[in-house]
Amino acid sequence: MTQNRWRSKVLWMAIIAQVITLLSAFGFWQAVGVTEDWVNKIVIMVMQLLTNFGVVNNPTDPNSI
Repeated sequence: MTQNRWRSKVLWMAIIAQVITLLSAFGFWQAVGVTEDWVNKIVIMVMQLLTNFGVVNNPTDPNSI
């Protein structure tokens, strides 16, 4: 069973989370005038919505992780 990892929604969510973390570590959010607390709240809200709708990981799909 071969699977293209670049099409995995879980992989892309992990990459996006890592980019947001790196931007935070380098002070990007302060440079554009956004507080880190606000970013954390938005990220948590989006992840909860995606999880609730089953977008992040669908265990019944044979093509997902």
